[in-house]
Amino acid sequence: MSAESRQGEGSGSPASFDAARLQLAKLHASPESRLRELWLQLAEIAARNLNVERVGVWILADEDRALRCRYLLQLSNHQVFQGAVLRAQDFPSYFQALHEQRTVAADNALSATTTAQLRDAYLEPLGITSLLDAPIYLGGKVVGVVCHEHIGAPRVWTEQESDFAAAVADTISRVYGEYEYRHVETALESYQRHLMELHRMEALGRMAAGVAHDFRGIVSIALGFTELLRRVPNLAPQADHYAQRVIDALQRGQALTEEIVSFGKDDPVAPRVLDITAALSKCSQMFRLLLGASIRLRVRGSGSVSRVFMDASQFERMMLNLVLNARDAMPTGGELDIDYEDAVIGDEDDERATYVAIYVRDTGAGMDETTRLNAFKPFFTTKGDRGTGLGLVIVDQIVSRAGGRVKIDSEPGRGTTMQVYLPRIAAAVA
Repeated sequence: MSAESRQGEGSGSPASFDAARLQLAKLHASPESRLRELWLQLAEIAARNLNVERVGVWILADEDRALRCRYLLQLSNHQVFQGAVLRAQDFPSYFQALHEQRTVAADNALSATTTAQLRDAYLEPLGITSLLDAPIYLGGKVVGVVCHEHIGAPRVWTEQESDFAAAVADTISRVYGEYEYRHVETALESYQRHLMELHRMEALGRMAAGVAHDFRGIVSIALGFTELLRRVPNLAPQADHYAQRVIDALQRGQALTEEIVSFGKDDPVAPRVLDITAALSKCSQMFRLLLGASIRLRVRGSGSVSRVFMDASQFERMMLNLVLNARDAMPTGGELDIDYEDAVIGDEDDERATYVAIYVRDTGAGMDETTRLNAFKPFFTTKGDRGTGLGLVIVDQIVSRAGGRVKIDSEPGRGTTMQVYLPRIAAAVA
C-alpha cells in the first residue's frame, strides 16, 4: 500500500491509541540500550498509529537558535535521516509556535500561520501537506519537538490525535532524560562545541567587518582617483604602469574587504530541500570557465544520491571556494575530480549514519601538517597577497550551519581531497 493511500485512511480507534500508549510506557533507556534504537521504535509506533509517513525528533541546539534533526524515520522504506538543521532566524513563526503551543496542529500546513514559512523550503519539495508537531519538555523547558509529517491530501487532526502526539513527546522527554542521566556526553555536544568555536570566529569577523566597512569606502575613493589619474592626457607610460599596479593592489584590497564584511554577517538565508545532482550540474559550467583549459574537471555521482537541506546560494559559494582553492593549488594545470555519493560514516556518538559525501580532489602540491591544522583558522593563508585566509573558514561555516562537517585529506606531493559531509533530509528524487 502506498504512503498516500495508507495515510488517507486516518488514524486508529480509541482502543488502538490506548494500546499504543501502553507500548510507549514500556519504552525505557536501559544501560545496554542505545538511544537510536529506542527513538526509532517510538517513531514507528507513532507513524503507524497516526498513519503518517515521516516522524522526526528534532532537538534544540546552538542556545535554542536552531533545531537539529536527531532522527527522522520514513515509514514506507524505513530510511533514517539525521543531522539536518532548521534555524530560528529563517523560520521565526514556527519556532515561536513551539514555545507557545502544546501541539502545533496544521491541517493545511502550506497555509497555516505557524508553518507557512516552511512551505517552499521543506513542505512542498517533500509532498507534506499536514503537520502535527508536539514540543518536547524537559525540566519545564522546551528542548525539542517531535514532528508527524503527513503526505497526501490535507487532513484534519482530531483532538485524540493531538493528545497522542503530546504523549509521544512526553515519552521522548522521559527516554531522553533517562539517557542523559546515564550519558554525560551526547552527539549534540560535539556539534555544540564546534558551533561555539564558529561563534567566536564570527565575533572576530564582526569586529573586522566594522573596520572593513569603513576601509571599503577609503579603497573605493582611492580606486576612483587612480582611475582618473590614468585618464590624464599625455600621461607618461611609466606613470600609467605604476597607476595600474596601484589599481591592482586596491582591487585586491577591495576583494578582501568584501570577504571580511561577508564573513562578519549572520543574515537569514533561504535553506530548502536541495537536489545535489541538480545543484552540481548547474555549477559545473561556471567551474569549467574558472578552471581554464589547463585543468581537467570531472563531476560524477555514484548511485542514487539523497537530498539535503541548505541554501542553494550557500551551497554554490561553498563549492566555488573549494574549486578556487583547488585551482590555486595547480598553477601549471592538473586534474580536479568532484565525486558525490551517499556514504555511511561514524557519527559524533559512535553511531553509523548516512550522509551525502562530496569529495573535491586535486592533483596539486598538497598540504603539510601545519597547513592542514590551520586551514580553518581565519586569515591563515599560504597564498601571500593573493589569499584572504577566509575561503575554507567560510566553507566550514556554511557546512556546520547545515549540520555537516568538513575534513581534509592531504600530504605534500600527492594532492588534496576536501571531504564534505552533509546530512540527508530525504531520499533522492525519484
